[in-house]
Amino acid sequence: MFHVKLYSSLFFLLFSLQSFSQQDSLQPADNKEKVKLFPRSSGDKKWKFLFGLDARRSFFAGAPVKINGLNIGAEFKGVHRFGLGFYWLKRNVVFTDVDPNKPDSAEDTEVRFDLGYTSVFYERVFLKTRWWEVAFPVHLGGGRIIGTYRDTLSAMQPLLQKPFSALLFSSRVKFYPLTWLALRISGGYRLTFNTDQVVKESFNRPFYGFGLSINVIGLYQAIFKSDKNSKNKS
Repeated sequence: MFHVKLYSSLFFLLFSLQSFSQQDSLQPADNKEKVKLFPRSSGDKKWKFLFGLDARRSFFAGAPVKINGLNIGAEFKGVHRFGLGFYWLKRNVVFTDVDPNKPDSAEDTEVRFDLGYTSVFYERVFLKTRWWEVAFPVHLGGGRIIGTYRDTLSAMQPLLQKPFSALLFSSRVKFYPLTWLALRISGGYRLTFNTDQVVKESFNRPFYGFGLSINVIGLYQAIFKSDKNSKNKS
């Protein structure tokens, strides 16, 4: 199901991009926007503060999980982004068919896993137009997986704590119907290392995400500009 959703979404975006390019080619040459790969800059400002949500969907030991994320950093010349990322599970992963191998564990006990990690990231814009942006983020970080189990008294007891390091490669595509609003889809793969083989087998998985990106400053400027133009016309 993951591959069907991901490939379908990528196909839709690529098809839309191709359609946009074909329509753009029908415009006069003076109105065509020149597309540059790996542009050196985009926009007027040299530095911008970066703050955004980065929720992802992935898998842990074969179970689908939702990972919430937060990115804080800076943007340089509109095409280089870097900073810190913070990620955590939206809810614990629960198994009822895992044997914790503990003397006080109940029969068919409940085993829960939680995880969180912090990363440093760098993102390079590959393509930038008025309507589209394609970028390649890379994250390097580390975290911890925590496991607990329910004992015969229905209390949750510690089961394990496993640290890990992770390297994440991904790509992100954004479509801007408005200058301050973007529809985004992303996909990538997570590689864990410096940890047990069990963690690698459980967390070495693809991930994907989709949603909206809102530039609050751009939204404010658009509203302010629209209000100012209305006053000038009146």
